[in-house]
Amino acid sequence: MLAVDGRAPLAELAAACGKSESTVRRRLEELTSSGALYFDLDVDWRIFGLRSHTCLWLNVVPSELAAAGEALAAHPEVAYACATTGPSNLHAVVITRGARELYTYLTTRVAALSGVQHVETAPTIRTVKGPGPLPLPSPRDI
Repeated sequence: MLAVDGRAPLAELAAACGKSESTVRRRLEELTSSGALYFDLDVDWRIFGLRSHTCLWLNVVPSELAAAGEALAAHPEVAYACATTGPSNLHAVVITRGARELYTYLTTRVAALSGVQHVETAPTIRTVKGPGPLPLPSPRDI
């Protein structure tokens, strides 16, 4: 039910699972405190004038990976950052107003990160499918 409406009231959640509100409240607290349940927000960045969505893959010297990752994650342009494996070991999604701001970001803030050996960028040209509510079941599934 939360996947369909993350703002569903406690009473509706309790009714949907056949439990009391206090049981549902306690279980939600357990799930959120353990990290099994978290709330995320999808924002259309265009309302803030941000139009450029770019994926970055960085090769960072292993001894500098944690520091570079923490520094990168602290940049306001970075919407998502993670350590990874494969041809690169640090991945990030950067949101900027456009190509000029992306260029400035790459040549100043990213270039200043210690241990970065190589950066690949992939600007998003067109989004075909994004996050949204769960699809409704088809009539044959009911």
